[in-house]
Amino acid sequence: MKLRLLIQIAVVVSIVLLCAGFGVYSFLRLNSVEKQQDFNLYTLVPQDAIAILETDRMADFVKDINELNCSKDNHFLYVSELFVYLKKYLYTLVEDTPHGLSKQMNKMLISFHEPDTPMNQVLYCSLGSGDYELVESFVGKYCSSSFPSKYFDYKGEEIRIYPMADGRFLAAYFTPDFLVVSFQKRLIEHVIDVRRSKKSLMHLSSFRVMHAGKHNNVAATVYVRMKGVDMGKPTDGIRSQTRLGSWAEFDMKFNEDAIYCSGISHGADSTQTFINALRVQQPVEDGFSGALLPSSTFFYNRWAMSDRNTWFGFTASQEYAKATYSNYIKQHDEEWIAYLNEHAGESVMSCLFQPKDMLCKLPCAVMCIPLKDELAAERGLQSLLYSTPKEEDAPFMPKVVSNNSLYPKARRFLKYVLPRNTLLTQLTGITESALYTFACFYRGNLLLAPDALSLSAYIEAVESGDVLDGTPMYEEGIGSLSPIYNFVMMADMEMMLSQPETYVRLIPNFFFRQSNFFRNFMLAIQFTCTEGVVYPNIVLLYKG
Repeated sequence: MKLRLLIQIAVVVSIVLLCAGFGVYSFLRLNSVEKQQDFNLYTLVPQDAIAILETDRMADFVKDINELNCSKDNHFLYVSELFVYLKKYLYTLVEDTPHGLSKQMNKMLISFHEPDTPMNQVLYCSLGSGDYELVESFVGKYCSSSFPSKYFDYKGEEIRIYPMADGRFLAAYFTPDFLVVSFQKRLIEHVIDVRRSKKSLMHLSSFRVMHAGKHNNVAATVYVRMKGVDMGKPTDGIRSQTRLGSWAEFDMKFNEDAIYCSGISHGADSTQTFINALRVQQPVEDGFSGALLPSSTFFYNRWAMSDRNTWFGFTASQEYAKATYSNYIKQHDEEWIAYLNEHAGESVMSCLFQPKDMLCKLPCAVMCIPLKDELAAERGLQSLLYSTPKEEDAPFMPKVVSNNSLYPKARRFLKYVLPRNTLLTQLTGITESALYTFACFYRGNLLLAPDALSLSAYIEAVESGDVLDGTPMYEEGIGSLSPIYNFVMMADMEMMLSQPETYVRLIPNFFFRQSNFFRNFMLAIQFTCTEGVVYPNIVLLYKG
């Protein structure tokens, strides 16, 4: 064979081998990158987490928050100390990366754990090629130099403890695939245990099925375990807790003046929960109640109530409804539920509003129940009152004080005092007036209140046309909600924060613990139900 031909064959073979080698290398490199991209941070999250915040666009998420008008006015939600640090140093970290954060590093989770405090959380972040070295360099540059970093071995894994400039310490767990940090070393140890035992949140079938339907085109997603939610102010002597349901998933979106959380409730069972009580109700389909709300209303809700027995089965279990229970009260609760089953329509509305008399220490509170036939309902009530025996050793019955000089248009409407019962308390949380309830028939509705002045003030406002309908903030609030729903609630949080404990028990405790932030917002919460699936939605409107 000629030398030239041998050389040509050798060159061709070398090129083929080089291409093959490059192809194999590229495949292995691509496969390695794909593995990094596919790393599931949820395989690190403990199953006892009570909530998880997830975003695939960490830099954009922080940018969206900073562009809110409330952020520009220095109103921030300090629910997570880890997230506060993330916001503080993120742009510095981005400056250290000429091409921005890697796709993996933009993936972030924060898990929240009992007890629910800003320190009891874990932040998880995926790492791509070169991110490990970047984070090490960044931490070394910005952690406090007053104390040296410490290293601990936990079951063969290294935990690093970094001193922070404010005197606290940050525990970190690094691998080439992920970074996990927390202010609590024990939580990092818990994460390591979860990883080794393969008993993470993603190993729960209920959570895995829920997460499989996650939407991608959202700023962030929050998963909340809603088994028991503390309600009302932390200073309330009656520590109320409401069983809402199982897991709920909320997709978060923002504009300059609003935060939108559109959700879906996952999991159905036969337990007595708020979500399960909603499922059996026929929805409200006539919109909202602005024409029946005084213009000074700062809280209102409306319940679909086609199945009252289910609702009262749920509300009767609340601590404030059981606080002063007796056989006498129980008997009359049953009578009033039977009365409502016969005469009431299929929804209930209640509201809190300001009285004309500024010397009043308490807000006005009224519950409005539409009636099938007002005349028949009033005759039924009179018959019920006539046959009710007197309660022995009952607390003093308050007088009917209507203040006709302030509320002259309410003068002609007769007011009744009902025997002690928990009907009003169960649906409003109000335990004033020793469970005596004042009642009045008005425009085809039965009005109930803890005092007669509330009834007079309500009737005066509606008769005078001094109502909420058409006011800018109210219209903006309902504009973001569905006109068909099973439950809706709207509240001016600044006003709610100044009310007595017994008037705010329908607001989750979380909003009071973060009062410095939420006082700047109108809060709207709505639950709709379609084919047995409940969709909770939360809207926060910034008041500026």
